[in-house]
Amino acid sequence: MGAPVRAAGAWAAAMVALIALCLLAGCASGQEKQGEATGTTDVEALVDCVDDARGSEAAAPVSAPEGLRDALEQAVEAHSGAYAVTCASADGSWSVDVNGDKPFVSASIIKLAILGTLLDQAQSGVLSLDGTVTVSPSDIVGGTGVIQASGAGESYTYRQLAAYMIQDSDNVATNLIIDAVGMPAVNEYASEIGLTQTVLNRRMMDFAAGDENYTSANDVARMLQLIYQGKLVSPDMSEFALDLLKGQHDDAGLLEGLPAGSVFAHKTGTLDGVFNDGGIVLDQNPYAIVMLSGDAERSQAQACMVDIAQAADAAIG
Repeated sequence: MGAPVRAAGAWAAAMVALIALCLLAGCASGQEKQGEATGTTDVEALVDCVDDARGSEAAAPVSAPEGLRDALEQAVEAHSGAYAVTCASADGSWSVDVNGDKPFVSASIIKLAILGTLLDQAQSGVLSLDGTVTVSPSDIVGGTGVIQASGAGESYTYRQLAAYMIQDSDNVATNLIIDAVGMPAVNEYASEIGLTQTVLNRRMMDFAAGDENYTSANDVARMLQLIYQGKLVSPDMSEFALDLLKGQHDDAGLLEGLPAGSVFAHKTGTLDGVFNDGGIVLDQNPYAIVMLSGDAERSQAQACMVDIAQAADAAIG
């Protein structure tokens, strides 16, 4: 059996070589015609042909950091409550998640989608970030924020409201933006950019509406990746959004598990039993990290965030 096998192998190798020569010949023929017009030599044309062939090969997939998935799963299982976690490279080359597509109550992390809608409408000219709105008595709501302390009658630009919404999680600012862009527009925009579980069902602090706002860890990570890649509306709008996230005033959560001095551009969200955080770690290997929780005690959720951030840092480095 040895000789026939060797013969078959030699025949197959010869056929492969013949096919390759035919392909190169065809390519070279095409390049020859192009060379007549451009003045390139046959050798240069053949080199270009080989380079083109190499370039047409699909890039090898990038694997997630070794051990990251197991570490994230262990962190989630070690704490009481329901959790979803997504950790993904900022450039989108790899992603790891635990319950990543499961919808969770969003709390204030929904404000990322509201911000995206505002910037989209500003880019298209529906409104101007420098346009102003005056706070009326009916706009004042409780919860987080600073505008309610100033009371009605004050005027703000949408640019200022965006900063208050993201950096102070200001509920008055958020509702003013929702009123300006329209709640249906937020949900439409979320769908357009590929968010599958993100839904704005009510304004901030409107518990009488009888519904909640939802998102998923994968949806939040996608928005963060778009911001980092300059693809959230436009490069300029993405840069504006990233600067807002860098200026976040609430440093509780995932940042507590990252090394001292880490730059973490993020947005938090908190309600009863809900402690969410998601952002981009801006180091030599930038990545998005998101944790959503439900039915969790604050101490358990915060401890889980620390464990998750430490696991990600150890795996990604």
